[in-house]
This record gives sequence, C-alpha cells and structure tokens, in this order.
Amino acid sequence: MIVDVEAWDGKEWEAHVLRLLQDQYGHENVQKVPAKHKGDCGLDYFCLNRRVVYQCYAVDEPVGVAERATKQKSKITTDISKFCDVSKGAAEMFAGYQIKRWILAVPLNDSKDVVQHALKKTADVIAKKLAYVDEGFQILVHDKEDFDDASWDRRVQLRNRIRPEIVGPTSEDVAELADGNRNLTENLRRKLEPRFEHLGELDEAIDDALRVFMESQIVVSQLRNMAPEAFEQVTRLVAERLRRLRLGSKGGSGGDRLEAEIDALKASILTSVPNLDHGTAETIAFGSVSDWLMRCPLKLD
Repeated sequence: MIVDVEAWDGKEWEAHVLRLLQDQYGHENVQKVPAKHKGDCGLDYFCLNRRVVYQCYAVDEPVGVAERATKQKSKITTDISKFCDVSKGAAEMFAGYQIKRWILAVPLNDSKDVVQHALKKTADVIAKKLAYVDEGFQILVHDKEDFDDASWDRRVQLRNRIRPEIVGPTSEDVAELADGNRNLTENLRRKLEPRFEHLGELDEAIDDALRVFMESQIVVSQLRNMAPEAFEQVTRLVAERLRRLRLGSKGGSGGDRLEAEIDALKASILTSVPNLDHGTAETIAFGSVSDWLMRCPLKLD
C-alpha cells in the first residue's frame, strides 16, 4: 500500500541532514565528504569526535513500504561495500581512528526488514576486522523520529519557500503613480539620465523602476500577512540600508553603484530570510532602490 510520504529530492535531503547534524553535534564537528573528486567512500558526513559517519538517502516517492525497504536495503549494501573497500578512501581517511557507527539517514524508516538487513551487514563488516572499524561497530537506520523535533521543525521551515504572488501593475497604474508624484519621478529621471544615450531608453528605465517599485510594495504587503517574522526582518534590513545611505555611505559610481546596492540588499535579505523566494528578494531589493533613487538618499554620481 502506498501512503502519503513527504517527498525529498536527494540533494535537498542531503542539505537538510547536514543542518540537522550541525544542530546535533555543532557546526565545527561535522565534516562533509565531497564525492565529485575520486568518488565517494560510502558516506556523506562524519563527526570524528563521536566516531560516527552518515550516508543520506531519499527514495523517490511515492512508493509502497516493500519497495521503499528494498531500495533502502540496496543502498546499505552498496555503500557499506564502498566503506569497507580500502581502495575507496575510508581506510586512508580514518587512519588512526575506529568508526563506531555507520548511519543511513532516510526521511522514513517503516520496515523492520531494513533493520534486520542492517544487523546482518553489521556482522559482515565486523568480521572483516578493518583497522578503521571499532569492534562494537553498528549499522543503524535513522529517520525523522531520530532527530531533535525543534531542530527538524526549524530546518523544515527553511525548506518551505516563502513566495508571495506578484500581481504586476498595469500601464495605467504606473502612469498614475508618475503623474501623482512628479517631483519623485523627475528626481528619478535626473539620476538615471546619465546612464542612457537615448530618450526612449531612459523613459523605459523610468517605467521599469516605477513598475518594480509598485510590485515591491505589493510583495511586502503580502509578506506581512504570509510571514510576519520575515516581513519584520525585511523591513528592518531595508531601513538599516536606507539609514546608511542617508549618512553618506560610499559605493561604486554609475551603473556599478546601482547594481551594487541592489545586490547588497538582496544578499542581506536572503541571509536573514533564507527561505524567501529569490525572485521575491530581487523584487523587494530592486523596488527599494528605486524608492531611494526617487527620494534622494541614493546618488549615482
């Protein structure tokens, strides 16, 4: 029987497990093992001071219990074989150490067959008497229930993208904004004019700046309702950046300054709210910089 199971992309699951392990052991105690150069050695991460290694695996869902178990057992067999192969790198990597646990981290472990298979493979590994394997070595299978609930919930929130719907303003809306704020529009024209040789290009740039400013206002308003904490973070960062501009912070000149301000604000927003949709962050940053250009604190010369 196929039940509703949360689906994970393999790379996404690896990144999620890394964050969980960093919460559990501390960032400074978890090491990633890249597989790109010379392949992997049957593990993704290890914590040396605990002498435990982790391999991540997420089955392509949805599948039934039996199929999920078959695939998980196959993963154990394949990767434990790599871990035990002294030519694959684990022997050299852990020279002088003895690994106590090899753990398969999966989103869901719902079959005792997988546990029994892990016990069988545990006995096989111990029988090899590998120098880098502890005599009390065990192969375990961990899923969501084996990680700290608070850590899991916090990390899952980072996975769920905050993506407000952008309802683009009409040409009439943009024209109304321009006509109703002549001083601001002229200020924007004066600052952007040196960047363009042709009047038509300048007019298009002004239209784009006004349009994205309106889009940004819509997005921020939606963000207030969807994710109040993210809204507070974003508005705080925008205000801090604006304060720096008013105090005369220096940047590049010309187009470089404009792009630098957009990129810097976008980067700050995404650092503070990492699960915010990148396009949304771009819109907010671009719209905020357009606002600053209209209201004077940002100078491009």
